[in-house]
Amino acid sequence: MAKNYFGKIAFVGAVVILALISRAAYPHLYAVATGSSASDTPSSATVPQFVLPALSLEDVSNVSASSSELSGNSGNVNVGAVSGGSFAGSSAVANGGAISVVPTGPVADSAFSRVGGTAPPDLAVEAGLVADLTTGTRFMSENATERWPLASVTKLMTATIVLDKLSLAQKITITQDAFDADTSEKTLRVGDTYTVLDLLHFLLLPSSNVAAEALAGAYGRDQFITEMNRRAAAWGMNDTSYADPSGLAVGSQSTAADLVLLAQKVYTGYPEILQITRTPQVTATEISSGKQVVVKNINEFSGEADFIGGKTGYTDQADGNLLSLFSDNGHPVVVVVLGTDDNARFTNTEALYDWFTKNFRS
Repeated sequence: MAKNYFGKIAFVGAVVILALISRAAYPHLYAVATGSSASDTPSSATVPQFVLPALSLEDVSNVSASSSELSGNSGNVNVGAVSGGSFAGSSAVANGGAISVVPTGPVADSAFSRVGGTAPPDLAVEAGLVADLTTGTRFMSENATERWPLASVTKLMTATIVLDKLSLAQKITITQDAFDADTSEKTLRVGDTYTVLDLLHFLLLPSSNVAAEALAGAYGRDQFITEMNRRAAAWGMNDTSYADPSGLAVGSQSTAADLVLLAQKVYTGYPEILQITRTPQVTATEISSGKQVVVKNINEFSGEADFIGGKTGYTDQADGNLLSLFSDNGHPVVVVVLGTDDNARFTNTEALYDWFTKNFRS
């Protein structure tokens, strides 16, 4: 019995010694993991915040083809080869995702106060944001600084360049090059001639990629894209790059935070863009034939009393994107959702705005 007892003591001692040697030799195996806050959390010195649990986000992987909101296809694209910034796919989601929300009480640098304590809705999005458009103060944000393909939200910047560089009465004829950008186009045809104003309607209401290329081509496509990027830099959109005027190219990327800056510029400097985007439909005239066509808005919020304007976006790489401006008691509020299901971009936006209206007062 004594021999067996001392044998057990010797065995336990050997195990302890081996454990101590292992800990000394491989300290990283025993390190305690520590979490990190989301990169989009503003400084607590300006807007005190607390962090809620991460949203349930769907991974995005194996994307290869691009299609427009009009079911066009720009061919296979290697998203891993994008230059000018990272593509915020599944790896970016895995590294972040905490929602930042302002606490109850007056919100710094905003006309609003948080009066409710309800958490934001749990949505399957790659990035989401609700902010005071006037000041840019975020009421909630999720992955707001992660780059993501813009899809047709690109066309908001395209429209600003058009308004500054082209005459609304100028006539533009659709070329084969413009049409080849999206051969699924249902209305615009090679040889058709429209005014810049009518092409702006095609650009912003049904989100025509052919109209985007025709407008850029009238100015000089390369020069037009250069101007888009120059303007983004001048407006402080440091995480934004444009590779084309339509958004079909996966290289046209931005962040939810940068899109707030774009929305501010459009709201203050280009109100006609918002006026177009909130209009349910208009009539355009093909000049050569005199034929009139109805141009309908694909934005489900168009025509609603509190909708100021905005832009839809969809490609296979981006999935569903939506930038929306709403008026809450006369104060503009911006809601951005990126990388959500195409059919859910409107319901997700509604859910976020509904959460805002129930939890904030001006």
